[in-house]
Order: sequence, then C-alpha cells, then structure tokens
Amino acid sequence: MNQQGPVRIPVQKAARPKVGSERGVFQMGTSKIKRVGVARWYWGDVYHWMLTLSWPNFFTLIGVSYLLTNLFFAAAFFAVPGSIANARPGYFPDALFFSIETLATVGYGYMNPGSTYGHLVASTEILFGMVQIAVVTGLLFARFSRPTSRILFSDVAVITPFNGVPTLMLRAGNERGNLILEASVRASLIRREMTQEGQLFTRFYDLELERETTGVFALTWTILHRIDESSPLWGKTQDDLLREAATLSVLLTGTDDTLNDFVHARQTYSADHIFYNHHFADIMSDKLEGNVRILDYSKFHDIYPDGSDGGNMPGAALAHPG
Repeated sequence: MNQQGPVRIPVQKAARPKVGSERGVFQMGTSKIKRVGVARWYWGDVYHWMLTLSWPNFFTLIGVSYLLTNLFFAAAFFAVPGSIANARPGYFPDALFFSIETLATVGYGYMNPGSTYGHLVASTEILFGMVQIAVVTGLLFARFSRPTSRILFSDVAVITPFNGVPTLMLRAGNERGNLILEASVRASLIRREMTQEGQLFTRFYDLELERETTGVFALTWTILHRIDESSPLWGKTQDDLLREAATLSVLLTGTDDTLNDFVHARQTYSADHIFYNHHFADIMSDKLEGNVRILDYSKFHDIYPDGSDGGNMPGAALAHPG
C-alpha cells in the first residue's frame, strides 16, 4: 500500500436551486450561474417555493405569519373601544390574546365580541384562520410525505487505470438500511468549447458507463467510465478541465423499497474535484468478524495517490491536492 495517507477533500454538495435571496441562481458544483431577464415573481410558485424551504426557514415563516396575523386583528379590535366585552380598556394584550383564541376558534368564554364591529372582525378572523390552518396542514403533509433518498456520493471523483484502461470513478452509497430497486445512474460532462466560428458554446456530453443499471442498490456502487477514444475526457489533463470550466454531473434514480416510490439524488463535481492518478480507499473488509463483513463508511471519501507519473494515461498529469 502507498505509504502516503489518504486525501480528504471537502466539496460543496449539489443543492437544489433556491428561491428568495437566491432566486435566479443555480448551483453547479462550486460554481454558480445567475439567470437574468427571467419573469418576475409568479404567485403560482408560492407553493413550490414553500416546499423548497429548509425546515427551520419553513417553521420561521409559519411563526412569523401567525404572529403578524394576530397582531393585525388585535390592532383591529383595539382600534375601536368596546369591540371586546370584558376586556380591560386600553390593555393591548387582552386584544392580542382574544385574537389568538378567535383565530384558533377556541372561545374560552370570558371575553367575547362586544359590538357589531367586533363580531365582523371576529368573523373575518375565523374565516382567515380556517384557511390558514388548511394551508399549513396541507404544506406539512406535502413536506412530510415527499419521498427523499439518503444516497451518498463521494466528495471527489478520480481518474486512475482500471484493468489497464484509464477510468473515471466515483462512489455512491445507500445510507439507509433498505433497498433501492431498479436503480439507474447517468453521468454527463459539461464544458465550454470554442466552435469553428469562434463562438463559445456550452456542451453536454453523456458519458458511457460500464454499468448504468442495477436491479438492487443496497450498499455501495462504484460508477465507472472508461476513457477511450470515444470519451470526451480522452487526452484531457486537469488543466484542460479547469480551462474549459468542466463540470461532472451525476444523477441516480430508483424506487425505494420501503416507500414504494420514486427517489433520486444528484451530485456535481467541478474540475478541481476530479483527481488524476488517485484511487479510492478500500472500504470493504476482507476479514469476517463472526459472520459479518465490515463496510467502513468512514473511509468512503478517502483517496490515495497512485504513485504514477501519468505515463500510462493519455495526456494526464498528476494532480496534487491542496
């Protein structure tokens, strides 16, 4: 084994396009693409936007909305004295708590609408409260019921000889203890090229993989692309990939055996996270502990230098991780 220790390179995980402060910005590896000239905010996208929020942001939004709604109706009650029977005159917290009870349709009975105006405000708040509860309940159900995967991708991809052929490799692993059925993987190389007319053009190349489907994905999967004359990576060095702003995009899909629903996961690798003349650490133990073979996920992202000078790899230069 090579005496050099493993190299662990942190890479920014592929993220879904975000809305709000990141509206119009698409994350691709470590690069960001900002879209301009797109249509303005469309109210029909509110549902989609709320589904893409993180859980902390979602509950913060619900809490702020709940507080603002009660403050608004409390101010409406407080603005007209006598709107709430048995409320202390000029005491705003009574109006706020009455608004909270009305919005939830609790009705403790001590305070109640004390005038026609008070009944109108209370009726409006009850209607608004029913709509708000229905919307929040629907959003919570949609967020909880949405199928998710726990597919883990290696932080880096490597290019190393495999059975005498230079091969692009990356790892995928199923962090759950269940099965993903009829799993399939696709990989694409995205890079900027100059056309014969002298124009810069972004090209997408589908990479032919040694194995694109598996009936059952349970533990790990090493995804392989052989670099031959037909590969867009043939003769490319890491400097070439950096100059072309190359990005490797990987998509893995399948049916979750537990959820019985379609799941997917994706990852992108920028050129500086594709390492030539490195290989992944072996994570499967050959020794049995009892009747159990150990799969060590703590080494999932570890890579080792091959110790090659690149002579058996077309145009490849040794990459030194920083």
